[in-house]
Amino acid sequence: MPAAFREVTMNQWDQIAFEYDPKSPFRRVWTKPSVLIKMFEDALDGCHEVLDVGCGAGCLAVPLAKKFEVHGLDFSKEMLNLAARRSGESDVKVNLNHGDSQAMPFDDNFFDGAYCKFALWPLKDPEKALREMIRVVRPGGRVVIMEVDRKKKYEGHKMSFKSKIFYSIYRIITRTLFGKKDTKKIWKALMAETESNPLVNLKMVKEFIEGLGCRILYYDTEIQEKTYTFIGKLISSEHEKYFLCVAKKGG
Repeated sequence: MPAAFREVTMNQWDQIAFEYDPKSPFRRVWTKPSVLIKMFEDALDGCHEVLDVGCGAGCLAVPLAKKFEVHGLDFSKEMLNLAARRSGESDVKVNLNHGDSQAMPFDDNFFDGAYCKFALWPLKDPEKALREMIRVVRPGGRVVIMEVDRKKKYEGHKMSFKSKIFYSIYRIITRTLFGKKDTKKIWKALMAETESNPLVNLKMVKEFIEGLGCRILYYDTEIQEKTYTFIGKLISSEHEKYFLCVAKKGG
């Protein structure tokens, strides 16, 4: 990724970091965080030291740090700053690192496991990030990916009527009650910049990591059904499904 492009993109992620705040009350409106956390705890069974790739503001890293020694990696400094604050408030330690998931600053075979949650789709080369995840995990360790099972490119970033209503209300509340900026234009720019990125889906992930010597332990394509509230299911009914893929390095 060219340096100039990366700088512009990361500035945009910095500006929307507050939307990824683990303490945001809005997250519980459409998701069940405890169910999602349990999914990753189970996926990382047997691991001790793990890497959160694209850790963002720490929505997974902070709660998982109660059971694992967690290292977080992200290229957005504001996301990392927020993750540091939230881990301190939760009295847990997360080893936070500023870096690129497509060129990780870690030795080979360093972690017992590596996981990412919706951190591949923004990348120009998601396969490079997957390769890096496998590289830094020890033989026999876990590689865990959660992503949208995209079957086609975005078509003008169209939203359903229900989603438009929900996000309009969300933007009004965040602006008027919490004094947050309207991020609609930022998201529109991010989606335009990532429009030409390779499709990430379950088939692509399975085939790629199997080709690098990993064995698929299990996968789940009913993530929304299990982790979304009634409201979440309502506004996401027309969205593509999410998937969780859990693999073991070295077969």
